[in-house]
Amino acid sequence: MGEVRLVVDHMKLEYKGIFSTREMFRMFTRWFKENPFEKGADYISEQHTSHGKCIEYVYWPWYKLSDFMRKYMKIRILIYDLKKVDIVVDGRKKTMDHAKIIIYIDGFMETDYEHRWGNAPMLIFIRTLYAKFIYKRYTKFFEKVIVDDCNGLYTHFETFFNMYKSYVPVKEAPYF
Repeated sequence: MGEVRLVVDHMKLEYKGIFSTREMFRMFTRWFKENPFEKGADYISEQHTSHGKCIEYVYWPWYKLSDFMRKYMKIRILIYDLKKVDIVVDGRKKTMDHAKIIIYIDGFMETDYEHRWGNAPMLIFIRTLYAKFIYKRYTKFFEKVIVDDCNGLYTHFETFFNMYKSYVPVKEAPYF
């Protein structure tokens, strides 16, 4: 069994207001296609409450860095009290979503993910020596790569939500 090291721990983004859930997931899939990650496991849960919908999405994209190491991320998107609201943009009425959203991003690095060095105690000892002394520079470099990927995704979500900060729901839209 290889070693799993947590590099980025619960990078958190909170937003409460108006946004488009459909556009958010389009943006996320575009980011997914632009980056070399492969799709890992995903989990979707949805509950209907009296306040609105509560939705949870969990994604585990991963990428091979070498034959010995791979990086993966855990992206957890929590959407609370999701409701449809009407807004007026450029004189036109639009229906968008209003909710509180929390996004957690974790970054992990896994060594010996194919379990080649975990069969015998002597191989485990040699693997530990390699990881501590020989692959130390590579490990530090790959940790920086993981931090950069997590920060890039965080910035991507942050710029997406900044587009919707000026939108305000209206009780009654003017007739056009």
